[in-house]
Amino acid sequence: MSDYASLRWEQEGHVATITLDRPEKKNAMSWTMFEEIGEVFERVTGDGAIRCAVITGAGDAFCSGADLSDPANLVSGAFELKDRMHHVHRIARTVMTCAKPTIAKVTGIAAGAGCNLALSCDFVVATRTAAFAELFVKRGLVVDFGGTWALTRALPLNKAKELALLGETVSAEEADRLGFLNRLCDPAEVDAVTKDLAQRVAALPPRTAAMIKENLNRAGERSIEENLDAESITQALCFASDDTREAVTAWLEKREPRFTGR
Repeated sequence: MSDYASLRWEQEGHVATITLDRPEKKNAMSWTMFEEIGEVFERVTGDGAIRCAVITGAGDAFCSGADLSDPANLVSGAFELKDRMHHVHRIARTVMTCAKPTIAKVTGIAAGAGCNLALSCDFVVATRTAAFAELFVKRGLVVDFGGTWALTRALPLNKAKELALLGETVSAEEADRLGFLNRLCDPAEVDAVTKDLAQRVAALPPRTAAMIKENLNRAGERSIEENLDAESITQALCFASDDTREAVTAWLEKREPRFTGR
């Protein structure tokens, strides 16, 4: 079932799976897909029933980047391009700031904006046939769709520069060695591995998970004192929640907790 022209949306329990659905184009981002990515991540953030989102690609690719054959992706003039990039980056921001934990399931090439879409997720699960490429420099372009932010958080600065400046394709094994994968698995195992991770995430207290995610995402821009203040405030909210009381009760009763997000 899908409510979108370029994506498929499926929901199982508290887990939403978003599939980039242009396999004939290796899931290259048409302008419609760009806009729908923004819409779907806003939907994930706003839907109380969703506690985890998985994004993947149809066919043999995750996403090959922007579709430059789509006339809607092309604008002329510096001012028009600047406005368009601001719009694209508002879309990227919906991925990076999504309140729910996100998982990229990468089973083929993730290039350009597609690479940065994957790296902007909280977890990256990849098959051994996957590959990652920051191709921008080879097109005479700077890294965009949040790649500057994502690369420098996932990698030491010198390695981030290597990927961005050389624009070379990195195998899944090398990506795992560099440390920006959470799981590396055989193609036959990727669905089960991703499902297990998503279900474990979805079983967490959702508001607690959201606050942990925000605290970690913003830690680098805050001082030590600001980080400690954020921890104090969010911890107080947790202690006052039904979910923390449920966690303690479940531990005393030696059963699994049932979290409600309250």
